Amino acid sequence: MILFIINTNKRISFTLKTTKSKNILSLLFCFGVILVWFSPWLINGKNLAPLDLLNGMMSPWRQGSETNFAKNHIVADAVDQYLIYRMVAADSYAKEGWLGWSSLTYGGTAQYANTMALYFDWTMQLHRWFSFWTAWHLGLIFQVMLAALGIFLFLRGRSISQVWACCGALAYAANSQFVVWIYHRWALSAFCWVPWIFWAIDGYKRGNRPFWLFVPVFMAMAFLGGTLQHASYVVLAVMAIWGEEAISIGRSFSSQLRLSGRYLAWGVFGIGLAGMMFLPCTDAFLTSSKLGLNRIMHGTLDNGIYPQGTLQPLLNLAAYPLQIFPSALGRCETVDLLKLFKSDLFYIAYFGSLPVLVSFLAFFRKQTPILSRILIGFGLLLPLTPLLRHLYQRLYLLFILGGILAFVHFMESSSIKTKKRLFQLCACTCGIAILAWSGLSIIFKLKEVELGAFLRRHIVEASSGSSFGFFKEWMQQRAVKFQVDLLIWSPQQLLPLCLFIAGLMGLWLCASACQRRRNRGALLVTAVVVFEVTVFGSRWVTYTDPAKYPLFVVTPEVSALRNHAKNGKVATMIEESGSHMAVTPFVPNTLSAYNIETIHGYDSIMPNGMFLVNNSARDPQTLGRIGVTHLITYPGNSSIHKDWKLIWNSPSMELYENPSATPKYIGFISDSDKDLFFSDSESINFISLDERLQKQNSREILIPADICWIRIAENYSEGWEYKTLGTSDSKWKSVQRADDATMLLYVERNTSTDHSITQMRYKPSLRILGFTVSAASLIFLFMTQLIVCRNRHINS
Repeated sequence: MILFIINTNKRISFTLKTTKSKNILSLLFCFGVILVWFSPWLINGKNLAPLDLLNGMMSPWRQGSETNFAKNHIVADAVDQYLIYRMVAADSYAKEGWLGWSSLTYGGTAQYANTMALYFDWTMQLHRWFSFWTAWHLGLIFQVMLAALGIFLFLRGRSISQVWACCGALAYAANSQFVVWIYHRWALSAFCWVPWIFWAIDGYKRGNRPFWLFVPVFMAMAFLGGTLQHASYVVLAVMAIWGEEAISIGRSFSSQLRLSGRYLAWGVFGIGLAGMMFLPCTDAFLTSSKLGLNRIMHGTLDNGIYPQGTLQPLLNLAAYPLQIFPSALGRCETVDLLKLFKSDLFYIAYFGSLPVLVSFLAFFRKQTPILSRILIGFGLLLPLTPLLRHLYQRLYLLFILGGILAFVHFMESSSIKTKKRLFQLCACTCGIAILAWSGLSIIFKLKEVELGAFLRRHIVEASSGSSFGFFKEWMQQRAVKFQVDLLIWSPQQLLPLCLFIAGLMGLWLCASACQRRRNRGALLVTAVVVFEVTVFGSRWVTYTDPAKYPLFVVTPEVSALRNHAKNGKVATMIEESGSHMAVTPFVPNTLSAYNIETIHGYDSIMPNGMFLVNNSARDPQTLGRIGVTHLITYPGNSSIHKDWKLIWNSPSMELYENPSATPKYIGFISDSDKDLFFSDSESINFISLDERLQKQNSREILIPADICWIRIAENYSEGWEYKTLGTSDSKWKSVQRADDATMLLYVERNTSTDHSITQMRYKPSLRILGFTVSAASLIFLFMTQLIVCRNRHINS
């Protein structure tokens, strides 16, 4: 008996060691694949950024007569928003150590509260210690690895074998929503943490009480990594696993009450830990929404309850089967066929053809995990409801997460008979589709000339009003490429089709009665899925050579602006015929890369300031009142007001000076002078003031004697404080909001010296309160964790 026990213990020990070794090898394989995905940067120093678009198709960086057309023009937001946000953060960290205010867009904004910029994501802090591109890429690599590791641990915790956990990890790490939003980072930064939330919850359910602490921590990391919109997706994901547990424990009221209390506590702590983000970002969102400025809330109300009309949900539903083979929907270099279904290529839910197919079918399969079915339901059904207006089809993230769990569970646990039936169904359907597509391809080839002329004519017409419709040659090229892609034997279709067939062969092997063949089938399916998501990603993302495509190079236009408008504020007159991204010099936000202030901007959330986004005024008098000193526009713009003065021009830009511009800092020696100024009286009297020190979050203004009021042509915002040195009242006071939403400061008259100095600092209360809430939540969380562990000790 003793020998039997000893031998049994040895076998268990050997099994545990073998399992651990397999886990490590599987993770090393996953991390190796991820490093291969990023090898263009790791080995060749190329940047994962669409800088070919910036330097090849955007003004004024597109220099000369030749145009290098970009691989992916759809991700233009990466250039004028998400690279800019990171540059602003890196500059603020280097100069002041923190990010708060920015005077670079909209006439001044509480930049830290910009929910779209993800300033509270942990990868943003990498810009404190690394060069820009090193921080950019390291953040992406670590987040992709976090996503893969999290889903691997979660699946292994649910008794999924290493090979299928590895397959699920890589499918999730390179799923289409991570890939298409790779530059924006919303999806990846938030949902790389969601599998960790699931893993921690499962760990706690298995009796590991220390995991109680991890759940709200991972929830907070997910909240901090995304926008407010993505935070709602995280909440839905947590509700899904809550629903799974609620169904599993039965109808006992006391059990359901305890369960609800636990999830409620986790949610409160998670939101509290992320309070530093939620408080300022929610306030900015609500302020913008109340003014009707929020594009998410008010962008397309004219079309009814759905953003693109009442047919949108039906057409979106009809497009679901096409998610199985997305190469048939077009690509960024040709045509976006999803627009026919009132969607676009940003809204593809893909993580391998066979996994997506199985996920659709698994939703109706009783053996599918409840969590998976709830997530798939959320991800596929909610986008068909009026919630689409606010949540968008980015909800597909939930379908992807649930679909991966459904796929690996099916491959792990379904019977050989079930797999055979699925293979037969897929093989027959695929065969019919190939025959039909081959026949159509032959017809297309026979009618090549007529079809080509038809496509070129209609594609050019449809694209003429697009952001880059200025490039007629480029649109012709897209039509030609699209015509080639219609053929089943084109590289665009043939490679994914061969991979899909290989995946079906792997499924056939998995349905074998022989264990060795099943193992080979599992490896084949995993390899196919990895290749499929890699091919999909390679057709979307762009690696650019920094020597050929630099980041916001200094052009002659930049030098002219720095020379003429270095201390002023610039307005941009955008080309309005539809080709604004190609024709307008320095589209909004891009001047932030050069630290040049502008009155315009491009964000989903805008401030309640002196120049609202729906204000169409372009005359120098109106803009001059709010400190706009210069106007830039494209050459030949006939809409320029006659009072603007042309002072510089190039083939890409015309620069105008505003003779009516009011200085940014002005002072009044009496209340009457101040009142006359704000009454728009023609008889005004003010003194221009000099700025001795300017940082984004602190200022020093030189004040002549007898000045009692200071007006600053910059948006008022709660949190700005000031004090005047050398006066009897040297306490910090809050800046006032003037009638035109600018800043107004009352200062005590200085009669003892010729000049005094007024200091300003930005100290927003919501930022302080947010960090206080986060710190308090962390303290209470640790105290609660001690209670949870203590109760476990008492119960044991």
